[in-house]
Amino acid sequence: MKRHIIFILLAICTLHIFAQKVSPNRAYNLFYEKEYAKAKECIDQCLTDEKFSTKASTWLYKANIEYQLAYADYSARQQDKNYQSLFPQAPQESYDAFKRAQELNKNIEATDMFAPYEALPILYTLLFIEGVDHLVAQQYETARVALEKAVESYEMQPPKYPLKGELYYYYAYTLSQLKEDTKAELYYKKAIEDGSENINVYIGLIETYKKADQPQEAIKLITKGIQQDPNNAYLRVAEADYYYWTGNSAEGRKKLNALPPTVASSPEAAINAANLYLKDSLYKEAESLLVRAYAIHPENGIIAHNLGVCCSHIGEEKYLESDKIKLTGDKAVSSALLEESKQYLSRSAEYFEKALLSSPDDTNVLFRLQQIYTRLDQKEKAEAVKAKLQKLEK
Repeated sequence: MKRHIIFILLAICTLHIFAQKVSPNRAYNLFYEKEYAKAKECIDQCLTDEKFSTKASTWLYKANIEYQLAYADYSARQQDKNYQSLFPQAPQESYDAFKRAQELNKNIEATDMFAPYEALPILYTLLFIEGVDHLVAQQYETARVALEKAVESYEMQPPKYPLKGELYYYYAYTLSQLKEDTKAELYYKKAIEDGSENINVYIGLIETYKKADQPQEAIKLITKGIQQDPNNAYLRVAEADYYYWTGNSAEGRKKLNALPPTVASSPEAAINAANLYLKDSLYKEAESLLVRAYAIHPENGIIAHNLGVCCSHIGEEKYLESDKIKLTGDKAVSSALLEESKQYLSRSAEYFEKALLSSPDDTNVLFRLQQIYTRLDQKEKAEAVKAKLQKLEK
C-alpha cells in the first residue's frame, strides 16, 4: 500500500514537472488561458532551442502572443493617456514572427489564433503607433524600421481602416529627418494620394522640392494647396517664401502684405513670415506681426527672441538717426528720437530676457543684452551679463 502511494505521488510530481517544462504547447496553453506575459516568457525560451525555433507553429504562437500584448497595451493607453507601455516592441515582434511563420509554412494555422494571412494586413495600426512613439522620442532610425513595416502592412490589401495619408506622412517626415529626401518625397506624394488633409504633408513636400531645387514643382503644390484652403497660414507664408527663394522679392513682399490674420495665431507660420520680413530688413513689419503672435503665445521663446531682434534693430536705427539730427541742431527732434530708441531697446531687453528663460546660456542673446544694457546705462545688469559670458567662455 505504501509503495502504491509513493508511486502515485511520483507520477503526480512527474506530471507537474512535465506540465511546467518549457515547450510551445505550454506557451499555447498559457495563451489560451490569457496569461500572455507568461506565454511570452515561455515562447521566447522555446525560440532559443534549435528544435523549436525551426517550426512554423512556434513562430505562429510567438506572433499571436505578441499581438495580444501589443493590443492590450494599446487598449490601456486608450483608457489612460499616461500609461507606459509594458511591451513597446510587441507590434514589431508580432509582425516579424508572423512573417517567419509564413516563410516556414505558408499555410500554417492554429485554433483560436490568427493565421499570418489574416494578421499581417491588419498590424499596421499597432506598428504605426509604435513608430510614432519612437519619432516623438527623436529615435529616427528606430522609428523608420517600425513605420516601414507599418507601410508594408498597410499596402498588403485595401486597408480596413484607411489612415488618410497619416502613416505616409509620418514615414516621409522620418525619412526627411534622416536626410533621405528623395524617398521622403515619394511618401509625401503617397500621403496626398491617400487623401491626406494634413497641411504638414504639403509643407514637408514643399521643403523637399526646395532642397532639390525644383521651384516649378514647389509652386504647383503651393497653388494646389491654396486652392483647397485659401486662408491657410502655412501655405500663404510658403507662397511668399517661394518668391523670395526664386529672387522675386517684390512679389514676395506683396504676398507678405496680403497674409491672412490666421498667420499671427500660428506660431510657426508667424515666425517664418517674420523671418522673411527680417531678411528684407523690414523690422517694423516683422515686429507688428510678432507682437500679435506673442500676445497669443507668450510662452514661445522663439517669438520672444525674434521680437528682441526686431526691437533691437529699430532701437539702434532710432539712436543713429537721433545722433545724425543732433548735428543739425534740432535738439527737440533728436531728443524725441533718442527717447523712442530707449523705449525700443528696453522692450528688446525684456523680450531677450524672456527668451533666456528657455535658453539661459545663449551667448548671442547674452552678448546683445550686454550691449543694450550698456546703451541704456544700466551698468549693474551689463556687468552681471558680462560676468556670465566670461564664465561660459571658460
